[in-house]
Amino acid sequence: MIRSRSSFWIPLLFVFPFLLMGCEDSEVQQARAQYDAFVDGFLAWHFADQPVRATRLGVHDHNHALPDLSRDGQARRTADLNDWLGRLEAIDADLLSSADQLDYQVLDHAIRSDLLELEEIRWWTKNPSFYIGTISGGISGLADRDFAPLEERMDAILRRQSMIPQVLDAARENLDQVPELWARQAIGAARGTARYLREDLSRALEAQGLRNAPSQDQSRFSRGNEAAADEMEAFAAWLEEDLLPRADGDFRLGADLFERKLRYDEHVDLSVAELREINEREIERYREWIAEVAAEIDPDRDPAEVMEEITSEFPSPEELIPTAEQYQRDLQAFIRENDIVTLPTDDRPTVRETPDYARGGFASMSTPGPFETRATEAYYNITNVLPEWTDAQKREHLTYFNYPGLLGITVHESFPGHFVDFLYRPLIESRVRKVFNWGSLSEGWAHYTEQMMVDEGLGDGDPAIRLGQLRRAIQRHARWYAGLEMHALGADVEEATDRYQEIAYFARFPALQEVERGTRNPTYLYYALGRMQILQLREDYREYLEEQGETFSLRDFHDRFLQIGLPVSLARQVLIPGDERGSLR
Repeated sequence: MIRSRSSFWIPLLFVFPFLLMGCEDSEVQQARAQYDAFVDGFLAWHFADQPVRATRLGVHDHNHALPDLSRDGQARRTADLNDWLGRLEAIDADLLSSADQLDYQVLDHAIRSDLLELEEIRWWTKNPSFYIGTISGGISGLADRDFAPLEERMDAILRRQSMIPQVLDAARENLDQVPELWARQAIGAARGTARYLREDLSRALEAQGLRNAPSQDQSRFSRGNEAAADEMEAFAAWLEEDLLPRADGDFRLGADLFERKLRYDEHVDLSVAELREINEREIERYREWIAEVAAEIDPDRDPAEVMEEITSEFPSPEELIPTAEQYQRDLQAFIRENDIVTLPTDDRPTVRETPDYARGGFASMSTPGPFETRATEAYYNITNVLPEWTDAQKREHLTYFNYPGLLGITVHESFPGHFVDFLYRPLIESRVRKVFNWGSLSEGWAHYTEQMMVDEGLGDGDPAIRLGQLRRAIQRHARWYAGLEMHALGADVEEATDRYQEIAYFARFPALQEVERGTRNPTYLYYALGRMQILQLREDYREYLEEQGETFSLRDFHDRFLQIGLPVSLARQVLIPGDERGSLR
């Protein structure tokens, strides 16, 4: 039987699309396998390369180690990261699932961010506190939480302490472009770390059972700990006597590095000019809002005078922590009563004074990592006054903890800010998103909650509560100003402090502390940036649901947003499919 040409081609035309589909499936499977292998390998390398960070994340395979920060070690790290970036770029991201494509972007920017720091910013040659923080963080990360028997953790502490000389030798080798301010700050940090080792660390381990350990273990710890403290004291002396007299480096990044750091760190691609325009607009808007609320309190006085009156009432140093503890309980109840966000547990963080080695801000939240399964306690740190301060300095410091201010700080650090964010991080499915985090997400969320909670009724309409929230909001825009003006536009510390005081209604001493922080943290605009992005996303998501005929729920939005675990610009793609609008408009 002879077939016609048409009858011969019909079966082939029918089968050909399926052959193509088979090829496509094979390519997709290959890309997925390649990507999965990359994630496994890169994260294993990352944990080994950054053992202190691994401990903080709850990965305990490298508790015995500190990173190699020598010049050769930095060169190896740079080469490895360039190799990992090349392997990632070899994967066809278009063949990955939508979730993996988002994680691909996270990995790409995380690697590029590290390379930017190592190759161009090079703060490992400029910032002595980088080395001190590696040591203090490496030790405190093992001591703060009972994730393993004391004997095991003490052994890891001693092994890390034995590596302190190598870290400090690397610092002496690498530091050659140090700004004078950073050298002075590092002297205090080194001595604070020595005090932490001799006092806080010993007390912490004794409370955990060291006094009941065999005498030989107690002696071994005492010898190792004293040697480590001596190393830190010697390093402080080197900083003061050798480094400080020749510390003439410049901390500024310049506009190009500032923009690229923001792009890779926060997934925000805006120019310095755009960032300045947005911030000045928001400063003006918040100042007008402050004037309106201040007039509710006293229409005959200047807003700055009203603000000063509010900040003049604060807890004593002895009352500071008990007041914060009560605020935590009140906020936890408010969240449940007003359906703000689902609280996964009834737990509350422990409120404590900020340890010596961690003093550098007014308050902070110390939480276990998302991979931690045993030691899951969290600490709300409050930086109290120091005995050696003058009475004027103590008073100026405590103005930051005025009663409305301390309530807002507790919202930010605890409920529903950082602590609630921490409760959700283990629920994130992606390992990549558990490992990497962004200031505009973590700090942006915590700062967003300050305004959101007052919007939802916290304070029962008390204008002092709203004014306290607005003061903290404009403070974040003052940070935006300081970081941008100093690093991208050349302002010095004194100039930035003058304007910071004016913008944020701050006294001179705390304003200077804030600006000096900005020399080391140029993109700490991420507080206000994140708040603005989340507010914009919330309203765009509400509009999207209405178009779909669905009802918006604030609790649902918060629950979903926290479980996504992505920077806001990428979270938009999950919550609003197909959305191409910018995250900040």
